[in-house]
Amino acid sequence: MLSYDVDYWYERAIESPLEYSDSIDLLNMDLYDLMKLADRLTHYDAGETVSYAISYNINYTNYCTASCPICAFYVPYKNKRFGKGYELTKEQVRKEALIAKQKGATEIHIVGGFDPDLSIEYYEDIFRTIRGIMPNVAIKAFTIPEIDFIARTTGNSIKETVLRFMDAGMNAHTGGGAEIFDQEIRKYITTPEKVSGEKWLEDAKIIHSLGLKGNSTMTYGHIEGWEHIIDHMIRLRDNQIEVPGFLSFIPLKFSPENTALLRSGRVHGPAPVDKDLKVIALARIIMGRAIRNISVYWVAIGKLTAQIAINGGGNDLVGTAYSEKVFGATDRKTSTTTEELNNMIRQAGKIPGVRDTFYNIVEYA
Repeated sequence: MLSYDVDYWYERAIESPLEYSDSIDLLNMDLYDLMKLADRLTHYDAGETVSYAISYNINYTNYCTASCPICAFYVPYKNKRFGKGYELTKEQVRKEALIAKQKGATEIHIVGGFDPDLSIEYYEDIFRTIRGIMPNVAIKAFTIPEIDFIARTTGNSIKETVLRFMDAGMNAHTGGGAEIFDQEIRKYITTPEKVSGEKWLEDAKIIHSLGLKGNSTMTYGHIEGWEHIIDHMIRLRDNQIEVPGFLSFIPLKFSPENTALLRSGRVHGPAPVDKDLKVIALARIIMGRAIRNISVYWVAIGKLTAQIAINGGGNDLVGTAYSEKVFGATDRKTSTTTEELNNMIRQAGKIPGVRDTFYNIVEYA
């Protein structure tokens, strides 16, 4: 008879990475016990500190050839001639960097749309402009599909592109664009312009082999099943074991507002809170020693749910996300302060810590 004893699964998870069948079995565990198990493993992996970065977002353009059904941020590239979207100039990037400096940001998070008109020099100029204003800031830029797209449209290899970006000042990648790796699910939530799940993982290995680290992500709460979520997590974990480079795992809850997927009727609203909590708990249990930081993105799941989740597997709140526009396009409220994040963490019985991009604690609040 299968045991759902927390002590039993705690020892199993510490002993070795759980297989797919084990992880599927855990779906039958009571949510309270699952979170209890995850919290014990969090204490083992990361102690009682819950971290976050002081981050500022720069979204350089919303023109995009991909036009994914799960995205509310993009403006179709074909509409660029009508000026319905935007594309930041070097001067506008400079102004954004000055605001980030004023806010005390230690990390600049850069993502945008797939715009084939932009040269590789455009992106290098962004990095050098920011670096000129904030010499010591960490520049965390681009989803993995963005890097792949930029390489393809500028006639460079992934390796050449990444090395040029690192030379211009890029410190890390964002790990975004992973969505769900399953091919059948992916064809309904992305478009052919975005890389496949297999190519995402292959690109990650190349990027990590060059010494550029970053996060890993998963977008859930749309049309996927639990089997797809677990498969996604295990593929990320095994990729990390083969070629390390992921700093954290960030489950991103799908925000359906203003998306084509919602308009199509395939989804009718956001995933329930119990799913959010179960995803975070499973992430902690499945990732094991391979990816020790499980990040809870408060922007996507809400502050109250995030506060609960850091007692059920999460050890990081991602960051302040100043000037975030991608989730903001779905009408999510993305405003916070370091004081609010500190209070959220303390009220959950944890210790708040400000970290750098590489998950080193720089100060305790």
